[in-house]
Amino acid sequence: MARKSRKNLDAVAYVEPSSVFYNAGAYIRLSTDDKKKRGDSLETQRGIIDNFVASSPDMRLVDMYSDNNATGTNFERPGFQRLLMDIERGRINCIIVKDVTRFGRNAIDAGYYIEKYLPSLGVRFISVTDSFDSISCDGGMMLPLKNIISESYALDISRKCRSVQRQNIQEGRFVGRLAPYGYMKSPTDCRRLIIDEESAPVVQQMFEWAINGNSASEIARRLSESGVMPPSHRNHARGLNKSENLLGKGCWQPNAVRSILTDRVYVGDMVQGKTRTVSGKQAAVDPSEWICVPNTHEPVVSRELFGQVQALLRELREKTQSYNKFGAYSPNMFKGKIFCQSCGHPMHRHRQNKDGTYAFHCDSRWKYGKDACVQVSAKEVAVKAEILALLDAQGKAFVSALPQSIADAADNSNDAELAEINLELGKNGHMLKSLYESMVSGMITTGEFVEMKARYQAKIDALSQRADKVRNHAYESKARAARHDDISQATSRAISSRELTGDVVDKLVDKILVCPDKSLIITLCFTDEPEVRRCG
Repeated sequence: MARKSRKNLDAVAYVEPSSVFYNAGAYIRLSTDDKKKRGDSLETQRGIIDNFVASSPDMRLVDMYSDNNATGTNFERPGFQRLLMDIERGRINCIIVKDVTRFGRNAIDAGYYIEKYLPSLGVRFISVTDSFDSISCDGGMMLPLKNIISESYALDISRKCRSVQRQNIQEGRFVGRLAPYGYMKSPTDCRRLIIDEESAPVVQQMFEWAINGNSASEIARRLSESGVMPPSHRNHARGLNKSENLLGKGCWQPNAVRSILTDRVYVGDMVQGKTRTVSGKQAAVDPSEWICVPNTHEPVVSRELFGQVQALLRELREKTQSYNKFGAYSPNMFKGKIFCQSCGHPMHRHRQNKDGTYAFHCDSRWKYGKDACVQVSAKEVAVKAEILALLDAQGKAFVSALPQSIADAADNSNDAELAEINLELGKNGHMLKSLYESMVSGMITTGEFVEMKARYQAKIDALSQRADKVRNHAYESKARAARHDDISQATSRAISSRELTGDVVDKLVDKILVCPDKSLIITLCFTDEPEVRRCG
């Protein structure tokens, strides 16, 4: 048979492409149960998807989205949510998974995404080992059936785990990951608690201080001054908790002290079942439903001492409730915004009298020790007055900045450039597909296909990177314009009404530092430099 000519193959006339070039996003997921099964590791999933993309000339792998140790029964997963964001931004128009179970084990939600949400956005869905491709088949009965089977499997595993855990709880066996402060897990039985000779004396000292009239805040301060590590730092130092995000501030907190002083575990009783998982989230359980098994381990304090401390704590709560009978505290609009300039800790808001006058004080000396800070305070009404004065001075100039026409012009420019890039991507994608068809028909050799594909792929990669930059620029421009409009409206409301609300403060105030000399360092969200204001 005569060989077909390859002359001027690179100059094949452009024909309007009938197919779409796909920017694919690979999604891989691994749960705790999957780690016990071969063939479902993240590396295996990644390899299967890479091989599939390598054999698809009309496809380019843009990004790999991964969720490790994540359940498939819901879709609140960081990697999956990032994938959805890129789909909505137009960065991804194809999803590839190893199989449908990696995508999700909730039949209803998985069906919604595959059959409704993704098709509405023109996004292709491919499940490699299931041989499912949304553009070539509708899945028939097999895909919904597999979703239902996957969900049933997940529910069955979850049900068995909960059953075993509840049986352990009812038998008084410890099911927590970390032992309570003052205890440790037995080396021979991880479900049994034994006294920790190093931390148990600290718990005993806390109860002694409490019976002598010391509040939880005073006990926390004395522990911090004594150099006793709080539970989170102690567990981290012993290698029981490796996450630095859970370390806290490095000093004892009153809530941690109260938790220990009210926990019956220290009299030898095992109280568990205080929370339950609802829709993948932890929810508190009413104390009447807690499961208590008495005398399961050696006590740290006597029942008599524990009872006396509970009576003192109840008396203190009653005094606090009596003080608050004059009315509930008004919302703190400066929460998370106002700090002590000297030590950097958040300022504590106090009600000074019954008529609702508030002031901010630095409590570091009281909480952490006399040398922790100096006396720093400011009245709330004075803080509000200085912020309003600063808005008067700087807010009007900001409101008049950035005309809408500039933002609209930027949007039009981005849209035109994206249209041009998409046209070029379509042309190169069509040429890439033509090369593949030419190789299959024998017009070119495999070596020639690989060489020419590399050239077109390089052009496609460059265009895709350029498109990503344009999309990101457009996204950032719209976000800046929306933020400017939001801040402008809040500023105008505050200036015209001469009042501050929590919503206005949240949008306009970045940070407030209270200095020992009563001055304020206020940083607004729309200014580059902080403003120093004298507060009376």
